[in-house]
Order: sequence, then C-alpha cells, then structure tokens
Amino acid sequence: MIKPPRSNKSESSKREIVLFVLVMIVATILTVEATNFILKTFVIGNPNDQLTKAGGLSTSQERETRKGK
Repeated sequence: MIKPPRSNKSESSKREIVLFVLVMIVATILTVEATNFILKTFVIGNPNDQLTKAGGLSTSQERETRKGK
C-alpha cells in the first residue's frame, strides 16, 4: 500500500508530537529545578540577609504573618 504524499501544511506525525511533548516536559522539569536551586542558593539561604542574620522572625511576627494568610 502506498501512502499519499504529505502536504506542506503543518501536519505532524505521532512520533513528532510525542517527541515535542517529552521535550516540553523535560524543559519544564529543568526550569522548576533551576528555579528551586536559585531560590535556595541566593534568596532563602542568603547569609547577608538582615532577617537571616537576626535569626528569623520573632514568635509574635510569625503569628502575625500566619494570620495575614
């Protein structure tokens, strides 16, 4: 059986669609992991942060922040 020729329109094979979805999933995972790494390294664990130097929030401040949420 001879397959009809594919037109030049944007028709994709199943293999191309699956490959595209897998690449998007990998890219998303890498983005999330990179964001977590950057946040942990430069934002959350920054020893130069005034709040980190002071030892974090006091207990009264922690209660106030929980009430605000």
